[in-house]
Amino acid sequence: MKLTVGKNMALLVATALLGLALLTGLEQFLMERVYDGANFGNVNAVPSLRVLGNLRRSFQELCVQASRHVYATDKKDRTQVELQIQIARNNVSKAIRNYEIDGCFGTNCFADETDKTDLEKEKPVWAQYQARLDAMLAEAGKDGQDMVKARDMVLAMDPLSDQMLKLIDEHIDYNILIAKKFSDEAVATKRNAIQLTLVICAIMLGVIALLGYWTSRSILGQLGGEPSEAALIAAKLAEGDLSSEITLKPGDTNSLMARIKILMETLEQLANRAYAIGQGDLSEEVKLVSQKDRLGIAINEMIRMLRGARAEDERRNWLKDGYSQISTALTGDLTTEQLADSAIGMIGRYLDAGRGVFYLYQEAEQALVLIGSYMYTERNHIGASFALGEGAVGQVARERKPIILEVAAEEVAPIITGTMMALPRYTYTYPLLHEKELVGVIELSSFERFDDKKQEFLANVGGMLASFLFVAEQRVHIRKLLVASEASEKEMRQQSEQLRESNARMEEQQQQLQQQAEEMQQTNAQMEEAQQLLRQQTEELQQTNAQMEESQQQLEQQNLELETSRRQQEAKAKQLDQASQYKSEFLANMSHELRTPLNSIILLSKMMVSDEDGKVAGEALKWAQVIHRSGEDLLRLINDVLDLSKVEAGRMDVHLSPVRSKDLCSELQGMFEHVARDKGLSFVVEDALQREFVSDPDKLSQILRNLLTNAIKFTRKGSVTFSLSHHPDQPMPIRLSVRDTGIGIPEEKRNVIFEAFQQADGSTSREFGGTGLGLTISLRFAQMLGGTIELQSVPGEGSEFIVLLPDAVEAAEAPARRPSEARASLDAPRDDRETVRSGDRIILLIDDDPVFGQMLVSMNRRLGYKTLVAHDGASGLALAGQYRPHGILLDLGLPDMDGSQVLHEIKTRPALANLPVYIVSARDRDEALLQQGAIGFLSKPADDHLLAAAEATLIRAVGSKGGERILVVENGGIDGAEVQSLLGKGGGAVVAAAPGADWASLLRQEPCQLAIVDLGADPVADALAIAAALREADPAISLVFYTGSHPSDEEEAALRAYSDCVIVKTPQAGQRLMENVERFLQDVPRQHAALKTPPASGDGKLLSGRQILVVDDDPRNLFVITAALERHGAKLFSAVNGRRALEFLPQQKVDLVLMDIMMPEMDGYQAIAAIRADPALAGIPVVAITAKALPAEREKILATGADDYLSKPVDYDVLVARVAQWCGGRKA
Repeated sequence: MKLTVGKNMALLVATALLGLALLTGLEQFLMERVYDGANFGNVNAVPSLRVLGNLRRSFQELCVQASRHVYATDKKDRTQVELQIQIARNNVSKAIRNYEIDGCFGTNCFADETDKTDLEKEKPVWAQYQARLDAMLAEAGKDGQDMVKARDMVLAMDPLSDQMLKLIDEHIDYNILIAKKFSDEAVATKRNAIQLTLVICAIMLGVIALLGYWTSRSILGQLGGEPSEAALIAAKLAEGDLSSEITLKPGDTNSLMARIKILMETLEQLANRAYAIGQGDLSEEVKLVSQKDRLGIAINEMIRMLRGARAEDERRNWLKDGYSQISTALTGDLTTEQLADSAIGMIGRYLDAGRGVFYLYQEAEQALVLIGSYMYTERNHIGASFALGEGAVGQVARERKPIILEVAAEEVAPIITGTMMALPRYTYTYPLLHEKELVGVIELSSFERFDDKKQEFLANVGGMLASFLFVAEQRVHIRKLLVASEASEKEMRQQSEQLRESNARMEEQQQQLQQQAEEMQQTNAQMEEAQQLLRQQTEELQQTNAQMEESQQQLEQQNLELETSRRQQEAKAKQLDQASQYKSEFLANMSHELRTPLNSIILLSKMMVSDEDGKVAGEALKWAQVIHRSGEDLLRLINDVLDLSKVEAGRMDVHLSPVRSKDLCSELQGMFEHVARDKGLSFVVEDALQREFVSDPDKLSQILRNLLTNAIKFTRKGSVTFSLSHHPDQPMPIRLSVRDTGIGIPEEKRNVIFEAFQQADGSTSREFGGTGLGLTISLRFAQMLGGTIELQSVPGEGSEFIVLLPDAVEAAEAPARRPSEARASLDAPRDDRETVRSGDRIILLIDDDPVFGQMLVSMNRRLGYKTLVAHDGASGLALAGQYRPHGILLDLGLPDMDGSQVLHEIKTRPALANLPVYIVSARDRDEALLQQGAIGFLSKPADDHLLAAAEATLIRAVGSKGGERILVVENGGIDGAEVQSLLGKGGGAVVAAAPGADWASLLRQEPCQLAIVDLGADPVADALAIAAALREADPAISLVFYTGSHPSDEEEAALRAYSDCVIVKTPQAGQRLMENVERFLQDVPRQHAALKTPPASGDGKLLSGRQILVVDDDPRNLFVITAALERHGAKLFSAVNGRRALEFLPQQKVDLVLMDIMMPEMDGYQAIAAIRADPALAGIPVVAITAKALPAEREKILATGADDYLSKPVDYDVLVARVAQWCGGRKA
């Protein structure tokens, strides 16, 4: 059937319409697919990646802060790090919650189930990490924390950190994969579209070819060009090539080629914007083809989101830079005015403000005073100060809230520059608050309104300024206190000078009276000469003379009475000083005499109560418990009496340090809560202070312990409450209150109870016991701290004792203590001297208390130590020289010499100088003994735990002297030189060896106490083989493993079979290595050093040819010293005193002068000073030899000009060595 042209045209048109419809539908479908892929990146992929990026950054920050927390030593730094840890933890949890709930435009960010599964994997790992983090923080927060354990816990958290980061990275990669998947699907869709378009075009061309040539032009008109050209452009478009040039007929806007051209232009625009976005250009958005251009809309929305994120980052960085600049500029020793000027100037410049003022709040005047400004010109009608509530500044100060004003009035002070003057439009007035307390106010004015960013900066910087201002004011306050103290001292010196001037005037008046008496006598003589010429006046003159003689006698009598009164006052003053001295000496003696036997009673009774051998039972155990309690009660009574005596004598020291109210409450609650509970009382602690203050922690604690003990003792039922508060408007603002519901105190007894040995009920039948010293000591201590104690009480209802303290306390320096007198010698002790063997650890006790000695012998036998006991100083020195013990426990009150003299002898004898000494005495702690060479001080009575700790300190001191050898098995990780550098010169000798050495032969030639095995890159099995060989060669050798990487659990378990110390190479590995080496070497026996003697001369005599002058008034000393030095070739001269020595020295050249101190005519001090004053003799070395062995005497002798000092009796070897040393001349 042949179709007409019209039908063919109709068929052609129908075919073209069908093809166009198919092509348009296909393009619509594919455009939607492409849009879906792009929109997925906008709605899901970009927000998901942003949330996961925040999660990763927050978790990394948490790991960094956890590591910093271990190395934070200062409490303030540790608190700041803990705050950062909490912020990072919250951010991690927030990111996980956002991803799961509303992180992607109000909905969850799950792209599919795999995405959700990835998040579910991260949540349990995060929970485990938080648990370990809490455990680490809890361990690090303990007092006396083990830093190695805390660092090991941080290192143990590294696998969890790596696992968490790996899961996050995998999660991020999967989201990127999903985005790529949608992108690939869009590309595939585009490719399929091209293919389908080509197929449809081919079918259409075939049909059109059958219809004839005449229909081609119609079809070409619909296409807008040649089909081949359209196909070529479509092919390039399918390949992503948008560079094709399409030429359309004039007015052709609806053909297929025209549409393709529009599509290519749209794709070109989108590609250009995508590239610009990748380069960071977010300034322009995509031009929409129409309102239905969904792809363009999606890309524009993405641009706006990225633009907002960039703006937020810039805002945060701007704020951080501002805070940092303020903190840097205000750090340092600035005055309040300097700080205010710097702060307001920097804030004004940073915020581009036109003017700024800084007001300081004066609490006393209740006003704000201008102390700093920026571009500010003062005017008469704008005040330099404001009262509270006056103006915007005063109102802000009153309400503690900022005020922002938009000003249009012409009365506003203009902002003046060199070229213009203009009125500001906006003012910003903000308070400066420190711990909710007003410090000051700042105000800024500007031509333009501050945006939210600047207002946020201004609000936050106020707290920083308040803190800096508070510190500056405290610094000024401290300086004022120092100036006031210096002024008081100056005033006291002036008063003392006035008193001396007053005494001088009295003496001058006395001389004037004597002069008047002499003048009267002269007048009498003149009157006698004129008596012959004036006989008529004889009687009158005689009467006048008698009166004058009577007046003279009265004056003489008055002078005699004044002199007698003065002498009586001086005698009374001497008696008072002597009585005070006797009292102090009596207290010192009684302290030693009472504490020494009491120490034995307490220690022995405690040993009986502990009954480790099971020898005490029944009534005997109860008796021992009663003895122990009674001994402790007696000790407390002795301490109270001594404390009271020290306070009355002005010999009690005040040691000031910061006291935290929180720590004080914890200490008292832990001490008294169970005591109150056992008595059926409730114990309440209220801390409204919540801050630090400066006081003496020990004395303050003793005050509160006494008050709380009394409160619990005198309360039968109810409660005891301890509270702290601060009242800045009071002279003594710190208020510590102890309130009870006890028996109360009658009004007439309230003053009596603060007197020594007084109680409210002082009868013999009173219900409550006690000495009555607690409140007396508490009041005296409170007064020493600059405060007092107030009492409020209602009989039958309870009492409240209030300790009032100032914010600042001044400490006084206590005078030196007097040693107790020596006691009689005791019988020879029973100790371990008969059973001492080589290699034993020996402790020497020098103490005159036999019970204490036997107790220590018994205790040391349980600890594995051998004990030597000496009951006097001479015996102790002899035992120390004979046995060379590992350490010495020294009492100060010895019968033959003071313990300080024994310590001096030990430290000045070369053979004994390296022995560690620990003071154990009933006297007060004396820092001078520690400076003299003692390594510790323990007050009696001391229990067995404290004594064991003191002995352990002695053993450690011996073990740290560097006499050990350390084997280092080098394998590339650490070498012997590095270990030697870490340990220092005194840390022991290092022996280096390679892994393949013959260990048995090596250890026989060079015995080592410790081996450090470096694993290097070798397997753990090689290190285990080396460890086994070392143990076979020396079973007692200690091992430390050093590795560059973390071993597996199985490998670490195998290593720990040989040693509990496996050190992984980290920045802190060196410190850990030193600590473990010291720990392993604590049990190494000590090497004793020999005295180094200078080399002898060629004839074998050490002092051959030396000429020495010995100055001593004792012939026996001269004989001994002469004989000792002549044996070594020296030529000796002698002089019996300093004057003879000075006469001899110019006549005879000598190499050295040995000078005694106590001599007749001229003592050693005068003689040494004269030698140093004579230029001809000043170069001669002088060594003093004296029986005065105290450190103060040594310092005095050296200060006089002596070059060295020897105490009698002088050791022979020490004398020879010291003389040989100084014969070489004085030190430069």
